[in-house]
Amino acid sequence: MITDVHAHCFPPRYGVMAAELGLSVRQYAPAEGSHGRPAAYAAPPEDISKRISAMDEAGVERQILSHIVAPYLEDRKKAIAAASLLNDELKAFCANYPDRLSFWAALPLPHVDAAIEEMKRVLDDPGAVGVTLQCFCLGKSIAVPEFDSLYAELDRRAAVVLLHPCQNAIGSAFIGDWGLTACLGASVEDSVAAAHLIIREIPTRFPRIRFIVPHFGGILPMLLQRLDGQLPFQLTEKPSITARRFFYDTVGWGSRAALAAAHMAFGAERLVPGSDWPVLLQHESYATTFDHIRESDLLSDADKRLILHHNVQQLLDKHTAPEGRQPPDQGGAGRAPGT
Repeated sequence: MITDVHAHCFPPRYGVMAAELGLSVRQYAPAEGSHGRPAAYAAPPEDISKRISAMDEAGVERQILSHIVAPYLEDRKKAIAAASLLNDELKAFCANYPDRLSFWAALPLPHVDAAIEEMKRVLDDPGAVGVTLQCFCLGKSIAVPEFDSLYAELDRRAAVVLLHPCQNAIGSAFIGDWGLTACLGASVEDSVAAAHLIIREIPTRFPRIRFIVPHFGGILPMLLQRLDGQLPFQLTEKPSITARRFFYDTVGWGSRAALAAAHMAFGAERLVPGSDWPVLLQHESYATTFDHIRESDLLSDADKRLILHHNVQQLLDKHTAPEGRQPPDQGGAGRAPGT
């Protein structure tokens, strides 16, 4: 059976709080008649049984849930309140089907001390699998030095971290103003966030953390050799090696090219199932999302088993610390910022 690491849930109570606090993402424009709230916020409580039925039809044993809108606020008290409510709502939602649903804990960033306290409060719950971090936090990279103590605690816990784009158009009008925030900008966010983690050597300095980069790593699979050859920083290992320390989910909208590139760049053992539920339902059925892997003529049967069943079990096992695959010998030079 499949564990879907990239699925979403929209608790209405958190949606109301998020709207009141002005939290939103650019891809969710306020819907007409929703009193200024994005459509995702205005949704009523969902029929969980329909989610479970879709999982049964798709052969998915478990979904690990997160919210698209992170509780990132400059006001410390408001960020803590938002993160606490979201985590409690996700916990309650998953408690309806504890054998089928788990969740990624949200953190009240940029307040690192509060984020560590929220981890202590939430991660001991059996429904919490790890934490989710957006690729950027209020205009800052998640790899900036001020977050190092957060990574130290995540490393101590051997935590799993799911990255997710915040739909900030990577700060570029050439993406946002042209309607490309979700369809192109999200993949660029994934790639840049992963590159920032590589440059600051977060995966090598905190090797017990398991990172999942979404959407097959965005454009990263095509850039490993270029990063090795042109990144102007002196790192302890080549960027392509560090990139193979990450896991990557299979959210790709059915793209054979994306699957092929990620498979060639990272190897089947670094790919884990993801769906982006319910976002992809506008494009295809839930079962079809995983049929792209099951029916792929690009993969061997052994690789399909790794991607759909084996890797996620290894990923969630805190007692296992797999190393990245070694790429061909290629070089880089310079010194990374903030190290």
